[in-house]
Amino acid sequence: MTGKSEAMAAMSGPLKRRRVLLIIGIAWFAGIWSVVADERVGRIEYETQSLYSHIRIRTSGTIRTLIFVRDTGEEAYESQMDVRRPHLLRFSYLQHMFANYLIQPQQSKCLIVGLGGGSMVHFLQTNDPAVAIDAVEIDAVVVQLAERFFKVKRSDRVKLVVADAFDFIAKTQEKYDTIYMDAFLKPAAGTDETGVPLRLRTINFYKQLQSRLSEGGSVVFNINPYSEMNEDLLTIAEAQSYVFSLPNSEGVVAVGSMNTEPLDRAALVTRGRALDKRFPKAGFRFETIASHLKNASR
Repeated sequence: MTGKSEAMAAMSGPLKRRRVLLIIGIAWFAGIWSVVADERVGRIEYETQSLYSHIRIRTSGTIRTLIFVRDTGEEAYESQMDVRRPHLLRFSYLQHMFANYLIQPQQSKCLIVGLGGGSMVHFLQTNDPAVAIDAVEIDAVVVQLAERFFKVKRSDRVKLVVADAFDFIAKTQEKYDTIYMDAFLKPAAGTDETGVPLRLRTINFYKQLQSRLSEGGSVVFNINPYSEMNEDLLTIAEAQSYVFSLPNSEGVVAVGSMNTEPLDRAALVTRGRALDKRFPKAGFRFETIASHLKNASR
């Protein structure tokens, strides 16, 4: 999902004063990429260099971690899984990204941009197996490792596509109930400082995302804090959005929806209780996530 001169030109200020009616959600989490410099996450089980990243896999007991190694040698967590229970989400921000179920209790088809170790795929397969999943990943090596080390399997309900998300979104005619954006690469010339490909930060791309949503659908973004974060947050405020505080961090998760029915904290908590009964294997409580509502727009 990288872009070079073309993307840099497109990013000469596309987020400033834009008035695109894009309904988006943002997961803002300080330290999503947990940088480490020792072997606390276990021994090196596998290491390779792809076209996009220096990739390392560490294993400690039943915990396996997919890591992107930066040019400085620092390790950045990309994904982590307990191989005994791959459906359990080990990062709080991932749990909160599924807050879209509080606003949109039913979905039949979703798109995940950025496969990583496949944590979101495993969660959906276990808790909402009827959902059809398209997972798009630019790095073929990441897909291979997800299948080899992280138990991700293709099926009639799970399609793994090696493609640039920018091109995929532009060409597909599919409609999705939810689009989960979780695309990160090693920070480079074609990305912002957090590693998000610049081609995924243009107005044109945001418009295309909106056009791929079904009625009442939503888009969820995982975005680390960066220099233009406030402008993204202002854009969200133009639409129906729900902001949730992440416990023990400075981050938030905001879910935007094309469902215009406003919901307050009490309504979300009630829905959370119903979801806890519906998804007993989730590994977290939707009621708790609902209680983290900070504010809702409109």
